[in-house]
Amino acid sequence: MENEKTKKNSGDENKPVILAIDDSPDILRTLHLLLKDGYKVHTLSEPGKLKDLLNDLTPDLFILDYSMPELTGFELMPIIRSFPEHKNTPVIYLTSIRSADFYNLATRLGACDYIIKPINAEKLIDKIETHIRKGD
Repeated sequence: MENEKTKKNSGDENKPVILAIDDSPDILRTLHLLLKDGYKVHTLSEPGKLKDLLNDLTPDLFILDYSMPELTGFELMPIIRSFPEHKNTPVIYLTSIRSADFYNLATRLGACDYIIKPINAEKLIDKIETHIRKGD
């Protein structure tokens, strides 16, 4: 899991930056392992620190857990969108909820997609690649 200093020295400056936010260390570790070869992956387990982190980091895509005790993924969306550079940054939700109502609300809040837990690596990577390409 990278920070700004390692990012600058890693030799992979052209990789898209992904910020994954989840209260589960296991999920964050899994996301990092699945994505580290193609992306610079930053993780955050304390969603309350998002605003401070976004002052130093400009992700190309966010992966947000929907259900976290401190702030939900839905509550993080206005924080993300309050940064002008993130008005249109893709957001993918991680959830165990399988409902059209969830997806409709996530879309209204500005999410571009969602992944049902447990994470299917192939689907996750396909969705990330689709939404990163749309932003190019």
